[in-house]
Amino acid sequence: MNAVLEKQFNAIGARVKISQPNSSRFRVPPPITIDVRRDEEGEFFDIQVKKEIDLLTLDVQKKDRHLLLLARDPNNPKAKFLCGHDERHWFTCAIPEKESVSTVIQAKQALKPVELRELEAREGLKTKDAHKRHRKLASGRKIHRQGEFMFIPDPDYKSSIILKNEPMTGGGRNMHYAQFLSRFGGQSVYVNSTYAPNGLVESEYKQFIKDNSHAKKVLWRRMQRDPAVRVKGKITHIEHSTVDLGNVWHKVVLNTEAQAKARKSVAFLD
Repeated sequence: MNAVLEKQFNAIGARVKISQPNSSRFRVPPPITIDVRRDEEGEFFDIQVKKEIDLLTLDVQKKDRHLLLLARDPNNPKAKFLCGHDERHWFTCAIPEKESVSTVIQAKQALKPVELRELEAREGLKTKDAHKRHRKLASGRKIHRQGEFMFIPDPDYKSSIILKNEPMTGGGRNMHYAQFLSRFGGQSVYVNSTYAPNGLVESEYKQFIKDNSHAKKVLWRRMQRDPAVRVKGKITHIEHSTVDLGNVWHKVVLNTEAQAKARKSVAFLD
């Protein structure tokens, strides 16, 4: 089985290493973890999986450098992961279980929030442009994507409170930065890229640093979880090309990976 998977990953130009879960990394190893790691030869997919779980690819797109992986887990039989190359690096992303997907194209579509899918259907989008990082609707409006973030034009938006060079995170290792940002609503949380990339509310944060002495010594950032966000200007990220939204406000939406139970198996976060 490993040889078959290695051949399929090689078909999209990627390397993969498959092994049993490493108990030294986890007190109780999860059934499967997928990470993107680096060695002397470059990046590779590191898949640690228990022997009772079957892995198979549902679709391989060589030219697009993507494949759709299914993990037959008794506890989560619909666990699917999109593995591929985006701009400069390899990535993996869990697909929400409620979505019925069997191809790479369907998986990419499932990662778009419903709001964006409806907008593209309503305003018209050519099939060949459906998954480009910069795509133009028939109405003339342009949708942009940088990693897990997507930006929808909202030219009528107005705000008196504008933050500059403000960080944004979808739970990833590195922050995306917006040249100009306006946010409202949401829940105040404490964020640390290692200990709590998705944030801890006040009570959780206090308990966590009480129970983990080292956590007191690292940098925590106060942020808002799930606020309504508008951005304009340049959007930058260390692993992605800069997106220039100009002087037009854009609504920020995230991909749907957070809705997937299998997301806990993804060690790599963009």
